[in-house]
Amino acid sequence: MAQDNLNRDQATARIRAAVTQDLLSGRISLLLGWQKGLFWWRSRPLFARSQQDLERLVWDSFCAVNLSRYLPEELSREERVGILVKGCDARAFHRLLQDRMLDRERVLLYGLPCPGMLDYRLLAEAGVKEAEQMLEEGEELVIQTGGGEERRPRTDFLLEKCRLCSHPDPVVYDQLLLPPGEPRMDPASRFQDLEARERPTPAERYAYWSGELQRCLSCYACRQVCPACSCRECFAEQQEPRWLGKGAGLNENMLFHIIRVYHGAGRCIECGECQRACPVGIPLLELSRRLAKDIEELYGPYEAGMDPEAPPPLLTYRPEDPAAFPEK
Repeated sequence: MAQDNLNRDQATARIRAAVTQDLLSGRISLLLGWQKGLFWWRSRPLFARSQQDLERLVWDSFCAVNLSRYLPEELSREERVGILVKGCDARAFHRLLQDRMLDRERVLLYGLPCPGMLDYRLLAEAGVKEAEQMLEEGEELVIQTGGGEERRPRTDFLLEKCRLCSHPDPVVYDQLLLPPGEPRMDPASRFQDLEARERPTPAERYAYWSGELQRCLSCYACRQVCPACSCRECFAEQQEPRWLGKGAGLNENMLFHIIRVYHGAGRCIECGECQRACPVGIPLLELSRRLAKDIEELYGPYEAGMDPEAPPPLLTYRPEDPAAFPEK
């Protein structure tokens, strides 16, 4: 990708220089970005309000967190917020804009073409335990192990959501801070991987998903990170009527995830944050994408978060829409 001509330190310095002036001049009162977490393989959200805060700003291969999810709460106490957006963050911004959760005039978007974020679990399986064991050179990872040096394609270690991403460049921005990149997937082949993993009978599908959802801890991390989960009060916490019990079991888990995924039907931007945040690794992105595939087959091509003026298929009506019952 074009931005590989810049190493990560140079890219971070360019980003920091671009946002510092806006923050110090008062053009924005808060910048949403990333900083290093407790581990070298984790970059967490940064809420920068001063030049000292900006010294912690990073742009590396672990900035996977979708920052747009934080905007509604931050805008409730800040006059104007700046935010760094990758392709999925920008689509999430459009999603929140469509839900009328944001005021566009109070947000300044800094665009960052995304090279794809790395999955530490895949790195650990390859023997990478420390940051010093890994070096990025363009589209290759150089891995140092006890047996010597190994070069592997960077794509082998991407998060699943990044391997499937066809829009790594932000679809909306006020200022693009780095050179644009190239998509890793042709939008025309968006659902090919699902077709290859199709389970033809209802019994097979039930066996697969009941096995996966049985592991759910009911921690609701998937809901907390989802930009399409924008209800003021979640059904999972409602007391009257009560939809879910307090215990964690297969029936409760299936009910929660079915309602959650249908709530996002036609609105899910396929950012994969639900799956990335899941502590037990349930393939929640597959569940959402299967519903998106069904919607596209029924109502025609549609990708959520691309155009804030295009209404989601299930939130609009056309006379030619298919019906599940005979029409007279």
